[in-house]
Amino acid sequence: MEFAVFLSHQRIYAPDQYTTSLYAEKRAEAVAAERLGYDMVWVPEHHLIHFMQAPNALMLAMNVGRDLAIRVGTMATLLTLRHPLITAGEIAVADESLEGRLELGVGRGAYEYEFERLGVPFAENKERFAETLGFLEDLWASESGSASLDGKFFDIPQAPVWPRPVQRPHPPVWIAAMTPPTIEWAAGAGYNVANWPFIRPMSVVEQVATTFHAAREAAGGKRGEQRLTVLRSGFPTKSTAELDARVEQALINHRINQRLHYFTQNADPSGYVSPDPLEKEPTPQDVRENLIFGDPAICLEKVEEYHRLGVDQLMIQFDFGPTHEEVLEAMEVFAKEVIEPFRARHGEPA
Repeated sequence: MEFAVFLSHQRIYAPDQYTTSLYAEKRAEAVAAERLGYDMVWVPEHHLIHFMQAPNALMLAMNVGRDLAIRVGTMATLLTLRHPLITAGEIAVADESLEGRLELGVGRGAYEYEFERLGVPFAENKERFAETLGFLEDLWASESGSASLDGKFFDIPQAPVWPRPVQRPHPPVWIAAMTPPTIEWAAGAGYNVANWPFIRPMSVVEQVATTFHAAREAAGGKRGEQRLTVLRSGFPTKSTAELDARVEQALINHRINQRLHYFTQNADPSGYVSPDPLEKEPTPQDVRENLIFGDPAICLEKVEEYHRLGVDQLMIQFDFGPTHEEVLEAMEVFAKEVIEPFRARHGEPA
C-alpha cells in the first residue's frame, strides 16, 4: 500500500489569524514528504473561499512539485469550470513542468456557491464533466494531438493542443468518486478512483473498496495497475490533551466543509465561513475512532485496516487545522513510527 500526503491548502480560522505564506508552507511540506519517503503528494482545487485557497490545482501541483522527484496529483482538477481546450493545454504544461510526474485527478465540483459565482449552472456539472472528459480522451488518443467536439456545451472544430503531455498517451487519470454508482462507473471504465469518506465509519470505506474492486475485476482491470486511493485526516498524538485538540480542529474543519454546501449560511463578505456546530455532526468519539488519530501504535493498527480492505493508497491529510510546524512534525512521526513499521511488516521497501 502506498502512502500519500494531501496538501489541503486549508485555513480553518479567521483570516487575521494567519500571517505566513500558505503556498510556501505547502511547498515545504511537499519537500518534507519526499525526504520522509511518502509516495505522492496531492493538491486540491476550490474557488472563492477562504477555507481552501486553491484556485488552480495544476498551478499548485507545479508549485509544490518543482525540482522534486515525488509524483504529484491533483484532487481534483475541475473539468466543469473551464473550456476543454484550456484544460488540455494546462494539463500538458503541468506534466511538462513536473517532468512526467503528474497524476491527474479530475472531478465535477462540490460547492454550488463556486458555480453560481462563476456563472456555470451547478445542475449541469455531471454532463459538463462527461463531455469534457470525453474530449480529453479523444485528444489524447489522436496521433496528431488534435480533436473536435460537437457537444451540448462546446462546439470545437478540429483543433491541436500544444504542448502535449510528457506521459503518453496521458498522465494517469483518477476520478473523484463519492457514491457507489460513480465508483462503479469509474472503475468499470478503467480509471483510478479517489474517495474521501470524511468522518464516516470504516464500514463506508469497506463499501467503497468492495465496489471499486468488484467493478475493476468485472472489467478486467488489474490490481495495482488500476488503483483506489482514500483520503483521511491523520495525526499521531503524544498525549490525551493533544488528541483532544486535534479532535476539536477536525470538527471545526468538518463544520466548515459541510456548511460550504450551503454557503450563504454562516458566511461573511470575505468568504470566511463561521464553524458553528451542525444540527447533526460526528461526536468527538466518532472523530477519535474513524480518523487516523492516536499514538503511533494506534495509527499503525488503523492503517492495517485500510490495507485489509484493499485500499491501494492511503492519502493522509495532516493540515486540517494544526500549524505548519505541527504538520511537519506529524508527517515525520507518521513516516518513522507508522509507515516504516508497516512496510517492514509487509516486506515493502522503505
